[in-house]
Amino acid sequence: MQGNTPSRSDRGRKRIGMLAFPLSFLAVFYIVPLLGVLAVSLLPGGSPGFSAYAALFESGTFSSIVLRTLRMGLEVAALSLIIGYPYAYLLNRASGFVRQLLLIAVMMPFFTSVLIRSYAWVAILGTKGLVNKTLMGLGLIDAPLALVYNEIGALVGMTQVQLPLMILTLYGSMRRIDLQLLRAAEGLGAHRLISLLRIFLPLSLPGVAAGIGLVFTSTLGFYVTPALLGGASEYMVTQSIYVQLNNLNDFSGAAAQATVLLVVVVILLTMLRNIVGSTDRHASEPRPSRFAIASGVPERILMKHEALGNMLYFALRVTGYVVCACAVIFLMITIVVVIPLGFSADAYLRFPPSGYSTQWIATYLGDREWLMSTWFSIWISVLGAAVATFFASIAAFSMITLERVRMRSTLELLFISPMIVPQFVVALALYFIFIKAGLVGSSIPYVICYGVFAFPYVFLVMQAAFQRFDISVIQAAANLGAKTNTIWRKVVIPILLPSFVSAAGFAFLTAFDDLVVALFFSSAGKYTLPMRMWADIKNEISPQIAAVAVVFFAVAITSIATVKLASVISDGARAVRRNLSKAPRVDAVAFEDTPNHRFGERNAV
Repeated sequence: MQGNTPSRSDRGRKRIGMLAFPLSFLAVFYIVPLLGVLAVSLLPGGSPGFSAYAALFESGTFSSIVLRTLRMGLEVAALSLIIGYPYAYLLNRASGFVRQLLLIAVMMPFFTSVLIRSYAWVAILGTKGLVNKTLMGLGLIDAPLALVYNEIGALVGMTQVQLPLMILTLYGSMRRIDLQLLRAAEGLGAHRLISLLRIFLPLSLPGVAAGIGLVFTSTLGFYVTPALLGGASEYMVTQSIYVQLNNLNDFSGAAAQATVLLVVVVILLTMLRNIVGSTDRHASEPRPSRFAIASGVPERILMKHEALGNMLYFALRVTGYVVCACAVIFLMITIVVVIPLGFSADAYLRFPPSGYSTQWIATYLGDREWLMSTWFSIWISVLGAAVATFFASIAAFSMITLERVRMRSTLELLFISPMIVPQFVVALALYFIFIKAGLVGSSIPYVICYGVFAFPYVFLVMQAAFQRFDISVIQAAANLGAKTNTIWRKVVIPILLPSFVSAAGFAFLTAFDDLVVALFFSSAGKYTLPMRMWADIKNEISPQIAAVAVVFFAVAITSIATVKLASVISDGARAVRRNLSKAPRVDAVAFEDTPNHRFGERNAV
């Protein structure tokens, strides 16, 4: 028996060898296409040269577009941090029902299309929208303010989209801070304000740096929100790329602009990695920091005037609660507005509606083209989610056995990079590949693109699941002679089935919400639902889109309730079997509650 038992080194080599599957997938459909964009930009007219880049910077127009994109990215990151830090802090300190409500408010936008949320902001910020009506009703303004179809509207929409990313990044960093340090400082006589300034704030800096970097770099690749809510002449880089490709049919010019954007993002990612690593190494060092030096004067003042410190701390807490309440409204307002609009009896976009009817829902359900687009989006999103779940789960499983820290961090950055690198650039890169292969117009490009875009989300979910997983169960199965496919089918998948379902669900939502891929690969008779919604919004602002949103809210809520009910029934059945069985039994619940001490939590960045 011992002779047939695989050694630990053999098992490690097999798991590392499994990385060949996700690495090959990303190499073929992610890395090579991005290099192909560079090649296209250097071949204007079929001959090598830098004329495409020279044309970009000679006019000066593209330089101003790049600067505007960078500025708006920084503004979105700053707004997200100002709103997100107190929210994440309260989320970290809250418990029970309050924490659940705050988490629901953060997670709900993920179940709402970016396109639908941008559409809702038109009804909220328009001249006859909710904000202008409220301000005029209060007598604060005499005429409607221009809050949409300009930079203000674009910033508001992009900030709402990026705020959950900032909050979750900060929250993940704050959860690793030992709150006993603050209590110990207060027990030694430090005021609560000083303990926050000298202990909590420095230790949260890695999350702050990571949140700013992730929000900033991902904002640079936005297309849908600025295209719908921004001004006609206030382009971002992605809009300029699309005009260059679609209107001017300039492949090299579009590739050159995409390359510039990609280089900017790569430089920022490198800087972000260095900053986060440096901050993480030095945040807990005992030497005095700028925060400690800056807090020296107020500390002496507060020691003499404790009542003043208590007042300031109370004011800070009240401000934090107010910011959190505003953040919840900000995150949920588009959902609250869209649902009544779906039942509007008006022929145009108006909030609140003058009356209510199901006419727009009936129109959607009775329109063959809308239903065909819906079905097409569903099945290609399911296939794309399956591709992402397959490859990313293997990547997450293989990563837990890597002992080389540098290799592990490099691979992690590669696996999450499709979430940060502008999707518009990746879609353009794949467009150059598939147009040469003659596949534009088929379903294959959609499935491949969705697999690449959803890969990071599945990887992060499954990496967290495998870090909680007791790896000794797999080792025991291997020692008993089980093959790899048997271990996955009989052990891994049954135990981690909830995590697989969650990861696949996120992948499906990522694919189903996509418009960028549809902009490149849509053809006659094969329009995705977001593409049809986009065309409807561009041609005529009507409650039709809201009616579509209402239908899918109902489907999403029903699906979530069904999954939750199935989970409850499954847990009950396991409990009954456990009570009836006399022999000890190892089941999924045990694994969910058993941390894997060999593989602790690691930063995602």
